[in-house]
Amino acid sequence: MTLPKDVLRVLYDNHGQWITERLLCETLQVPAETIRNLLQGLMDEGYKVDSSPDKGYRLVYRDYLLPEEVYRGLMSHVFGCRGYFYYREIDSTNNRALELAADGYPEGTVVVAETQTAGKGRRGRTWHSPPRHGIYLSVILRPPLPVREVPRVSLVVGVAVAETLEAEFQLPARIKWPNDILINNRKIAGILSEVVTSPQQGIDYIVTGIGLNINNPLENFPGDLRTDPTSVMVERKKPVSRVKVLQELLMRLENRYYQLLEGDFDGILKKGKSLSMVLGQEVKFDMPGGLTAGKAFDIDSNGFLLVRDEYGKIHTVTSGEVYLSLHQDSGNEN
Repeated sequence: MTLPKDVLRVLYDNHGQWITERLLCETLQVPAETIRNLLQGLMDEGYKVDSSPDKGYRLVYRDYLLPEEVYRGLMSHVFGCRGYFYYREIDSTNNRALELAADGYPEGTVVVAETQTAGKGRRGRTWHSPPRHGIYLSVILRPPLPVREVPRVSLVVGVAVAETLEAEFQLPARIKWPNDILINNRKIAGILSEVVTSPQQGIDYIVTGIGLNINNPLENFPGDLRTDPTSVMVERKKPVSRVKVLQELLMRLENRYYQLLEGDFDGILKKGKSLSMVLGQEVKFDMPGGLTAGKAFDIDSNGFLLVRDEYGKIHTVTSGEVYLSLHQDSGNEN
């Protein structure tokens, strides 16, 4: 018997309703003092439990990304199921996931935090990570793919995030190659993948971090962001359940990832192109000699962006920043 989970289950079964201390004692067959200690432990973890001398106790829902909350409706079979590491506060979920991956933790291990003190963005930038407003998670992946196909994984993640926002909230999420998700030209999510390779097996592991703005009020974003931000709450005009978003995201990410491993990258690529806000646009991109301009016209079979410059030369953009001409500073982290 795992008493903390048992008392939580009883409270959930009577969600929002009062349940007497006596009934809790009889149900779990433990004394009242044990019940009080168990309830205090739940409150220390972040659950809100109302108490009354006459009525007993009742669970009040709080939107924490605790394992018990996420597991109750989790639809994935691997992601989050093989390991779920939860932190109230951490420097970076990517840092912790890299440590776990180096220690041999399996594919699908997830690290989630309520806030990050040094959330990682691309090119050394940081991700704005206020407590309990967004979803900050990292997933360990161990794909049996050649190193040249790492960009395919980035597209998989981008598609999964965009599909989650589209399915859950009917938001017109678009992918700004390679790693940003925007709603009406405002950034709602960023993706950072860190790859560790070895000469023997190519990709050893990938840690993919996702920062997703959920219940962030617009006025709470820093004023020095280089890309206009938004959140689900700003777009929907009301707060939403981060737990439900995380459950949906893990399920969609797992489905798309195993679609890739099963050899159907074409289906992912087709969806990625349909969600792209870069294709057909005039862009600027980083090259060794500086910024180069051209028109983005395709994403190739490796997930690289193809751009044709004014002289007709085709450039294969494998990484780095891509700037839309009408939104020059887009592509930076929060």
